[in-house]
Amino acid sequence: MSIQPKYKEIYQELSGEIANGIFAAGERLPTEQELARRFGVTRQTVLKALNTMKYDRIIHSVQGKGTFVAVTHGRARQAEDGGKQLVYICANLQDSLGHRILVGAERAAAKLGYSLVTCASRYDNGREAEYLRRSRSNRVDGILLLPFTQGNRELVERCADEIPMVCVDNGYEGLSVPVVCTDNFQAMYRAVSYLIELGHRRIGFILSCREYLDAARSVRERFAGYRQALADHGIEFRSEYVTELGSTLSNVRPADIGLDLFGYPAMHRLMSLETPPSAVVFLWDEIAPGAIAAIRDGRKRSPEDFSLIGFNDDELCTLLTPQLTTLRQPGEEIGERAVQYLDGMIRHGEQPPPETVIQSILVKRNSTSIYQPQTSLEAQP
Repeated sequence: MSIQPKYKEIYQELSGEIANGIFAAGERLPTEQELARRFGVTRQTVLKALNTMKYDRIIHSVQGKGTFVAVTHGRARQAEDGGKQLVYICANLQDSLGHRILVGAERAAAKLGYSLVTCASRYDNGREAEYLRRSRSNRVDGILLLPFTQGNRELVERCADEIPMVCVDNGYEGLSVPVVCTDNFQAMYRAVSYLIELGHRRIGFILSCREYLDAARSVRERFAGYRQALADHGIEFRSEYVTELGSTLSNVRPADIGLDLFGYPAMHRLMSLETPPSAVVFLWDEIAPGAIAAIRDGRKRSPEDFSLIGFNDDELCTLLTPQLTTLRQPGEEIGERAVQYLDGMIRHGEQPPPETVIQSILVKRNSTSIYQPQTSLEAQP
């Protein structure tokens, strides 16, 4: 499969933002240096994208003043259509949950007569804040927000006072912004309980970054579900069985560094313990390919030596060897429900429930099995 050049990705994302009114007709674009930092590329790559957009008459440059959106594009063109507009601001549109929520949201928006603008903040609080401010200044009809962290709490509160807003996956405790999410606590509780039913008592947990336990509600709830399941089954919590990807890896797309590398170091650390766990749960499915690679390189097997459970039910789960047991998040249903709530707020002034929890499903595949004692290890406590 061919990989799309980076300048084309930049072209498509900027063109989409212009077409959907994130950058209005006649508005000045960020500088080449700012765009290079945003997309993590060289200035030359940005120039190639901008030159292509100029050739297609999407933008134009004014000597000494900058680059501007052509007057035939952007919000001005959209205003002629007269339709209502929703904005979906997502921490990452390319991960499975963010994309599935988008699919459900688009379907519901189309049925209800809305256009839907999509904005990827790319795990960047500053970019998320910029999209929120633009949505506010453009007076969009509603905002669907999958926040990165709690970093823009005050801005979110101000926007929600003026524009109908619904959060998905993660919410803001103490704010009157409704949230639609999955049952993160109960889902992870079910996963760990299932491993315990299979006879496992040494169960590890690989999370993204420990600092997100405070910043990201979904991470905190899944970790709490892990600990509660251990406690309810009389198993002592062992801090050495909890490891993290770290701040660097958790803030990049797994595909950018290679899926076989993404979860590798964290799994290797667990395998290197004097008494390693016999089972491991992951915060995301995308940790699994690297973990499986570490197991293979360590001359071990899954599920014989390590039972594994992911979270999300990404498409990759059935492509792995072994196929990954995981928790399927109802992303499309979350997106549909959130847009339906926005519609009720916009048209009828309705106030949705503060929290709507849609249950996940434990999908059992080949990466889990009954605990098999290893002769090289002591019996489990």
